[in-house]
Amino acid sequence: MRKTDGAMPELTDLRAFVLAAEQGSLTGAAAAEGVAQSAFSRQLARLEGALGGRLLHRTGRGVSLSELGERVLPRAKELVAQARLLADDAAGRWSRPAGVVEVGLLPSVTNPLAGLLFAAVREAFPDIRLRLHEAYSGEIQTLLADGRIDVGTLNRYRPLRREPHDAVLTSPMSLIVRAEAPASRGGRSVTFAAAAALPLVMPLKPNGLRGVVEEIAARRRLVLTVALEVGSSTAMKDAVRCGLAATLPAHAVRDETARGEFRALLITHPTIRQTTFVETTRRRPASAAVREVERLLRKLVPTLGPP
Repeated sequence: MRKTDGAMPELTDLRAFVLAAEQGSLTGAAAAEGVAQSAFSRQLARLEGALGGRLLHRTGRGVSLSELGERVLPRAKELVAQARLLADDAAGRWSRPAGVVEVGLLPSVTNPLAGLLFAAVREAFPDIRLRLHEAYSGEIQTLLADGRIDVGTLNRYRPLRREPHDAVLTSPMSLIVRAEAPASRGGRSVTFAAAAALPLVMPLKPNGLRGVVEEIAARRRLVLTVALEVGSSTAMKDAVRCGLAATLPAHAVRDETARGEFRALLITHPTIRQTTFVETTRRRPASAAVREVERLLRKLVPTLGPP
């Protein structure tokens, strides 16, 4: 590592580095920042000079972190986040929350929660800007732990090790099939054993729900027929339209069932319950904007469940 040039890193340069690392592209990062790529590259070069080494490797497909970049990135993110909180304080915005809030939403609640949250924030807090990330619980947990999102929704399917009142929504799982599928003719429920015998579309591993379903099947010596693995709710619904069955809470397909496209059959013997929580990252103190978005999520998520 070469000697540093003695300059202190500038906050704007740290922000540029964080943005480039997150985007994986100088072009995309410069566009997101609203500056010319040449000016953006000068910021990165100035930061590398101050820190005494290359932070990013330029490749044909974008940029990747160097060894020094890997070490510097967590601290850079923390400094940028703390500066954002300081700016909120200095501007006296605690009475009027402002700034960017990174939000992680589960595929099963993104529709309609994304629209509901955006509308609520726009009406009550016009100075807050949302960035929404759709991911399953495991990934959202990682994003929260790393501080890459500020607040997110998480699902649990096992017995709770925390206070039940922390939960914002509890929903029984259903077998989702096409309305004309033979499985839909037997009533409003289906046993776990009968559901396990159908060709299923399941989330990609690792996934909390899939883990629980596979454990129940193993205990009962049932063989699951996983015909397709997907990483999004859109792909899962498309698979149901093609004749596969999915395990989801009924509220995740409310629009499709209202149109007569899908049927949601309650899974019994045993019943599997999905418990939803709203959590914030512990990597930094929550800003006023993050606290308000968290409060709105806690208010909106329960409205997705049964009336």
